[in-house]
Amino acid sequence: MRVKLALIGCGSIAQLVHLPALKRIEEAELVAICDIYEEVAKGVAEKFAIEKYYTDYVEMLEKEDLDAIINTTWHAAHAETTIEAAKHGKHVFVEKPMAVTIEECKRMIEACRRNDVKLMIGFMKRFDPALKWIREEVRNGSLGELFLINSWYYDSLIHMDYVRAFTEQFIRPKEPPASSPYTPTGERHLDLLLAHGVHHADLLRWIGGEIRRVRSCFKERGQDYVSTTIIEYENEATGYFQQAGIIRRDWDEGLIIHGMKGSAEVKIRFPYFKWRSEARIYLAERKEYVSKLHPFRDMYLAELRHFVHCILKDEEPTPNGYDGLMAQKIIYAISKSAKEERPISINEI
Repeated sequence: MRVKLALIGCGSIAQLVHLPALKRIEEAELVAICDIYEEVAKGVAEKFAIEKYYTDYVEMLEKEDLDAIINTTWHAAHAETTIEAAKHGKHVFVEKPMAVTIEECKRMIEACRRNDVKLMIGFMKRFDPALKWIREEVRNGSLGELFLINSWYYDSLIHMDYVRAFTEQFIRPKEPPASSPYTPTGERHLDLLLAHGVHHADLLRWIGGEIRRVRSCFKERGQDYVSTTIIEYENEATGYFQQAGIIRRDWDEGLIIHGMKGSAEVKIRFPYFKWRSEARIYLAERKEYVSKLHPFRDMYLAELRHFVHCILKDEEPTPNGYDGLMAQKIIYAISKSAKEERPISINEI
C-alpha cells in the first residue's frame, strides 16, 4: 500500500527539501501539487515529474483521491489550509511554525480531532540523529539530574551562500508575492521567533521537559538583532535561548546541557546539509568523553517517512499538534516578556 499525497505551496523549501524527499519514499505516491501561482505550479510539476498541478487547493482536495497533504504554504496560510484539508478527511503535515497565532493552532488541532485525521508539525530537529541520541541519554539518566540547558541560533551573513550550494535558482512567480511569509505579525521580534526561534522552543521542551517561565530581552540595531531569554523548566533546571543575527562569520547553532553526572554539547549543522551534527557527552564517573558516529543526516526525509509510516500503521505522529501549540505558546511568552519587561509564565499565554 502507498500513501497518496499532495503538496500545497511550492516555494523554496518545498523545492529544496520536501519534494526531493517525497520522491525517495517508496511508500508514498505524490499525486499532485498546488501553488497559487500557475507558472510556479507548472514549472515545479515539470521539474519533479509530477503529473497534476493546481492553483486552487480546495479544487485539488475535491477532485483527487488523497490520503494526506504536505502543507508548505506561507505561515499565514497554514491554519486555513490545514483546517480545509481536515474537513476533506486528509491527514496533514504542516511546516513550522504551526500557524501565526495561538488561536489558529487550537483551531487546527480541533479540526483534525473532529475529522479524525492526523496532524504532524515540521520540527525537523527531532529527526537529527545526534540530537535524538542526546535526548535518549538524558532520558535514561546518563547525565543525572539536569540543572542547565542552553541553546542558540545565530544566523549568518552568508546564509544564502549555503542555499546556493544546493541550487542556483528557484522557480518563482514572475511578480513578487503580495505578502511575505516571514512578516505575518508586523512585530519584528515575534516574526523572527516564528521563522526560526520556534525550532528551539520545541527542541528545548523536547529535551529539557516542560517550560515554566521565561524572561526575555530584545535589542536591534539596523539589520542586526539579539533576543536573549532566560528559561525556567518545571524540573527546576534553568538556562537560556539566544537568537541573533546577522553574524559576520559561519553559521552558529548549538546546544549545551549540564547535569549532576555529566554534560552534553551539540554543534548543529546548517539544516539543509546532510553532514552530521557534532555531539559528545562527558561522563563524570568515567572521566571520559563519548560520541557516536551518525554518517547520514536528512532530517526532512526522516520526518516525512515518519508521517507516512504513521498513516500506514495508524499511529500518532510526533511532533503532533499539541507539540506545535506548546512551541507557539513559548515563543509568544518570549515576545510578551521582552515587550513588558517582566517574567512571563507559560500558563499566562
